[in-house]
Amino acid sequence: MLKPKIYITIAAILGTMVISGNSFAHTSVLSKNTPTNYNSRDELEGTTALNHFSIPHGCDGKPVKAMSVVFPNDSTATAERSDTGESVTLSEHITGNAIMGASPAVNSLFRRIKVLKGTVPSFTSHGEEVTEDTIAFVYSGGTLKDGFTGLTPWRATFPTFKSDSCATAITVYIAIANYCTKSDTDIWIGRLTEKFNDEDAVSVGYWPYLKVVRDLENNPLPEDCGEGYEISVYPSDESIDEYLPVDGYWPAGGKKGNGGDHGDHGDHKH
Repeated sequence: MLKPKIYITIAAILGTMVISGNSFAHTSVLSKNTPTNYNSRDELEGTTALNHFSIPHGCDGKPVKAMSVVFPNDSTATAERSDTGESVTLSEHITGNAIMGASPAVNSLFRRIKVLKGTVPSFTSHGEEVTEDTIAFVYSGGTLKDGFTGLTPWRATFPTFKSDSCATAITVYIAIANYCTKSDTDIWIGRLTEKFNDEDAVSVGYWPYLKVVRDLENNPLPEDCGEGYEISVYPSDESIDEYLPVDGYWPAGGKKGNGGDHGDHGDHKH
């Protein structure tokens, strides 16, 4: 059983909660601190950018030893209109994945980094059909002491909006887990899943996220769209339970202390 943790009550991004988590001690996508928006990470469609995950603390005073990240890229990802919750087919609105070609940069916080790839809805890149892309990062051998802020850099390309879509932006929700020991962990996902089912560890209602915005000057909305609407895309429970565990840490069943070999993903290309 996980040790109880005290979480600050926040207004959630989902449902009735609408405040950004960057103001609190949550692992998140590092905000840009632009003059127009100080609490989000907005990326322009069709661009490539260097991002960072920000780790503000350890687990109950313990250092972060491992970390995993799951992007909503595979065919099980779910998408919906942000205003109505109506389910949508993401491929009808964008060309590419929500996050394309994500690659982690070498950093001093973790000795080992793995990239897990899987099958994604096909798209064309540089004239070639792509059916496999990054689904997750797995970091292990970490020594991030509590009380220090950790930044893990990564690079990715963002999709373009189809000209006949009424979508003005896509909020991309990303699952992140920080592991300190088998019983001390912080799981930054907005809901419980079959494996990640302890409310003391899971940040129900809060997701790390970034937003891909439409270039309305060069890619305007069709006239019949009005002001348009935004779309939210999430990794599925299935994808979270498959890719977010790290061997040696709860809730993975691997041998304790094996440094996150992630042997349960032997069938995936790393």
